[in-house]
Amino acid sequence: MHPFYPGTGGANVGKNCFNYPVAPDAPRKTYRATLARALDDLKKFRPDLVAVSAGFDAYVRDPLGQSVLVVDDFYWLGQSLCALGVPLFSLLEGGYSSDLPELIFAWLKGVAGK
Repeated sequence: MHPFYPGTGGANVGKNCFNYPVAPDAPRKTYRATLARALDDLKKFRPDLVAVSAGFDAYVRDPLGQSVLVVDDFYWLGQSLCALGVPLFSLLEGGYSSDLPELIFAWLKGVAGK
């Protein structure tokens, strides 16, 4: 997550690795708009498979992330990726809030379309 991890996530790499940096403490509206733009680009790319590095550091109460997302944002993102209609898998990455189980559950409900 750029700029928290220097040297990563600031620039696109190759023909299939795109980054959408969001400034620390950016408003949720800005964050969601950036995610929506990334989802639109993903639809245009038409992947056969989507792999998600499911990190929850962007949660508002994460002690490291300095971000603003709430539980519903993770549900929405999972639901939006599910709507692509392509196979999807995710691997748990970061997230250091004591609310992590709730965030993961919201993500999984969104991915399951429930």
